[in-house]
Amino acid sequence: MPTTVNAENGELACLLEAYRDRGDRRAAERLFTMHNKILTHLVRRYAGRSGESYDDLRQVGCVGLMKAINGYRAESGARFSSYAYAMIDGELRHHFRDTVLMKKPRWARSLYAKVFEVTERLTAQLGRPPFVEEVAEEVNITPQGVTELMKLFLDTNVASLDGDEREVDLSEIKSLHHESFSLPVEDRIQLEQALESLSELQRKVVYLFFYKDLSQTDIGRRLHLPQRKISRIIASAVKSLRDSHDTG
Repeated sequence: MPTTVNAENGELACLLEAYRDRGDRRAAERLFTMHNKILTHLVRRYAGRSGESYDDLRQVGCVGLMKAINGYRAESGARFSSYAYAMIDGELRHHFRDTVLMKKPRWARSLYAKVFEVTERLTAQLGRPPFVEEVAEEVNITPQGVTELMKLFLDTNVASLDGDEREVDLSEIKSLHHESFSLPVEDRIQLEQALESLSELQRKVVYLFFYKDLSQTDIGRRLHLPQRKISRIIASAVKSLRDSHDTG
C-alpha cells in the first residue's frame, strides 16, 4: 500500500510541475481525471439540494479544482485530494452565496455593503473584529438592526434556498440617531420597498420626475410616450406608493 501511495504522490507532483511550469494541458486533464470522483460527488450533492443544473454547477466546481491545481503547495503537509475537496466545496458555496445575495432587495445589498466596509475598516484600525455596537455607531443603525441585517445575509446557505431560513425582523433596522437632511433608514427602507412594487416603467418615470426634476413633456420625449401617458403613469405610481404606505 505505501508503495502505491508514493507512486500516486510522485505522479501528482510530476503532473503539477508539468502544468505549472510548462502549461502542459494533458497534465491538467490527467489531474482532472484523477479527481473526477471528488468533483462529481460535490456537484451532485449541491445540484440535488439547490435545483440548479448539474452541468452549470460542474463548471463552477471545475473552477475550484483549477484553483486547487494552481494553489496547492506540497510543503503545507495537506493531501492534494483534501485541498481540492475544500477548494471545490468553497467555490460552490461562494457561487450560491453570490446568487442568493443578488436576490436580496437593493436597499439591503446597499446597507450590507456599508456594514461590511465599516467592519473591515474597524478591524484594521482596532486590530480585532469590532463589536456590534461599534459598527452600529459608524453606520447609524441600531445594534439590533445590524444583527438582523447580518442574519439576512450571513445565514444564507444552500438549505435556505428551500425556504429554511431564520426569520428576519426588518422592523429592528432603524437609525440610531437623526441626521439632518437625511431620511431615517427605516423610512428609506419603506420607500425603496414601495418603489420596488412599481413596474419598471413606473419606477423610471418616478425617477425622472421626482429625482431629476424633468417635466412631463421632457419625460415623454425621452421615453417616446405622449405627455398624457406620462401624467397617468405618475398618478398611478403615486397612488400605489400611498397605498403601500397605508398598508405598511
